[in-house]
Amino acid sequence: MFFAKIIDRLALYDLHRKRSKDQHFSAFSLNLIDRGEFYQAKAADVAIMLHESRKNYLAGHFSYESLIPSGDPVNDALKGEVFLNKNDINQPNVIFVHGWRMDSYDRIKKIFHDRIMNDLGWNMYYYPLPYHFEREPEHSLYSGELMISANLNRTVDSARQAIVDLRALIHWIKANKNGPVIIVGVSLGGWMTNLLAALETEIDIVVSIFYANRLSYAIWNTIPGKFIREELEQHGVTYEDLQTYWEITDPSQAVPKVNKDNILLISAAHDQYVHIQDADDLWESWGKPERRLYNCGHAGIVLCRKKLALDTISFIRKKLKQIHK
Repeated sequence: MFFAKIIDRLALYDLHRKRSKDQHFSAFSLNLIDRGEFYQAKAADVAIMLHESRKNYLAGHFSYESLIPSGDPVNDALKGEVFLNKNDINQPNVIFVHGWRMDSYDRIKKIFHDRIMNDLGWNMYYYPLPYHFEREPEHSLYSGELMISANLNRTVDSARQAIVDLRALIHWIKANKNGPVIIVGVSLGGWMTNLLAALETEIDIVVSIFYANRLSYAIWNTIPGKFIREELEQHGVTYEDLQTYWEITDPSQAVPKVNKDNILLISAAHDQYVHIQDADDLWESWGKPERRLYNCGHAGIVLCRKKLALDTISFIRKKLKQIHK
C-alpha cells in the first residue's frame, strides 16, 4: 500500500511541474436542461482514411467535425486513429477513450493494441477527447488543459462535446459495421465511458478502468485537482456549489442503459488520482456490476498492464460469446 501511494505521489509531483499559468475561472451561467436532451445523440459525417497496411489490418484515421462546436476550430476538428481488420466480417469494434493530460495513445496501446492485433483481430478506434492531442489549441500549455479547469461552463461543455461526439461515432459504427460495439475507458476516459453508458443504448460491452465517478469530487478532494480547487476557492466557489454546477456530468445520477451484466469496473485500492470511495459510489449506485479491485495505485496503468489486458480481454470475450448465442 505504501509503495503504491508513493509511486502515485511521485507521478503527481511530476504532473504538476507543468500546470496552468493563466487563470481560467469563469462563473457558471449555463441553463441546464434534461440530461437526455443535453447529451442528445446526433448524426456525424464520419470520414475514414486508410493509408497503411499492417499485418491483417488497414490503419489510418477517422475524422469529423464536432457536433457541439466550442468555437475553437482546432478543438472542433476531431481526428482519431483507426485499425480495421482486412477481413472485417462481423468483427467487434472497440473504442478506446484515453485519460486526462495524456498526449498520445501510447499508454493504452501498450496495454491492449498488440494483443488485439496479433490474437483477436478486432477493429480498434482511438478517440481523442476535447482539447487533447491534435485538438489542443496553440495557446494551451499542455494536452487537456482546457477540458477540465476552473472555467465552470467550459468544463461542462467539454463533457457534453465528448459524449455527443462519441455517441455519433458509435451510431456511425452501428450503421456501417456488423459487429458489436465495445467501449474501454481509462482514467478520465473511464469517467467519460461511465457517463456514456448511462445515456447510450447502442453499446454492447463497457469496461471502465481506474475511473472517476463525480468530477466535482475528483477536483475537490484529490491531488490532480489541487490547483483547480485553489482557483475556484479564490473566486468564492464552494464544494456544494461545484457539485450543483457539475451534477449533469455525474454518471451515478442515472442507471446505465447498457446491460449491467456487460459492464466491468476496474479500480485501484490505493489510487491517489481517483479515490476508491468515489469509485465505490458508482459501483454501488449501479447495483454492483462485475468488478476487479487491484492492490495498486493509479500507476497500475503502467505497472499492471498484463493483468489489465488479461482481465479486460477475458471479460469481453466471455460477453461476446454470450451475445452471439
